[in-house]
Amino acid sequence: MAVPPAAEKTAASLPNGLRKEAELTPKQIATQRALTRAYSRRGFLGGVAATAGAAAITAAAAGCTGNPAPYVDAATQAQADVLNFALNLEYLEATLYAYIVTGKDLDSTLTGGGPAPTGAPGMLTFPNAQIADLFAEIYFDEASHVSALRTAIGQLAVPRPQINLAALGAITTANYLQIARLLEDVGVTAYAGAAAGLDGTNLTAAAQILAVEGFHTGALRLIAIQTGTPYPSSTPGYVPADGFDVKPADPGTVTLALAGPTTANGGFFATAADGTPGQSNTFPGFAFQRTSSQVLAILYNNSATGTAKGGFFPNGVNGNITTV
Repeated sequence: MAVPPAAEKTAASLPNGLRKEAELTPKQIATQRALTRAYSRRGFLGGVAATAGAAAITAAAAGCTGNPAPYVDAATQAQADVLNFALNLEYLEATLYAYIVTGKDLDSTLTGGGPAPTGAPGMLTFPNAQIADLFAEIYFDEASHVSALRTAIGQLAVPRPQINLAALGAITTANYLQIARLLEDVGVTAYAGAAAGLDGTNLTAAAQILAVEGFHTGALRLIAIQTGTPYPSSTPGYVPADGFDVKPADPGTVTLALAGPTTANGGFFATAADGTPGQSNTFPGFAFQRTSSQVLAILYNNSATGTAKGGFFPNGVNGNITTV
């Protein structure tokens, strides 16, 4: 089946643009079709809607090059710092998905002039079309988060820092799900923790991104359970558990389900369970929160106070929030 005409028409405007199938290998054709389906579900392909949607993406991405005035109220340096901290995380996620889905880096309009990553994998072959679609859609979301945050922060937006995608080992078909799940879980808890530092439209935007990250981590958890894929913290060489990490298994009994992730058996979701009042991360049914220090300790793979680089960010993150 050929790529829909609308896809060809808007190829240059889409991230890592679509190409004619005659120019592609069978593996690249399968991935391009997955991307096409992901975009179609969002109304960015198909007739006039495709053209308008692609133009909107192009305009947003082009605008990021000059970092225009923000449309989200990054009115104080403190809020801009929080958004830039989040932007570093989105750079990491979007860069990972760009490579495993398309085999290429993010478009330069989304990196702010930051350096190319090291340890980048080639395009991966996913187990089936449904999982390929899912990862194509996650890639679309994360690239959109980068674009939205850069536009929101405007001239204060930091460029992409140096990223080492192979910080936990070369990314392959055997471990991509573990690494993606780790980053999504960290992202959810980071946004939950950052919410206290935001208000107004900044908080609204962060909450919407948090919801999408929650969609992602839920889907990845389910795939991990179905495929018996262990959580990174239970795999030698991966980031050790920090008390917020949850094994990818449903406890299966009322007793363990009530105990939740505070037991060695873990729980299905990264939610607090003991309900102790007045303590952070303990309200039942609430997502765990991580401080910026806790987030960086995982991403730098070093929990020592004052650590400013390492792991996924060999030179550290950019901005004013940079140390454990």
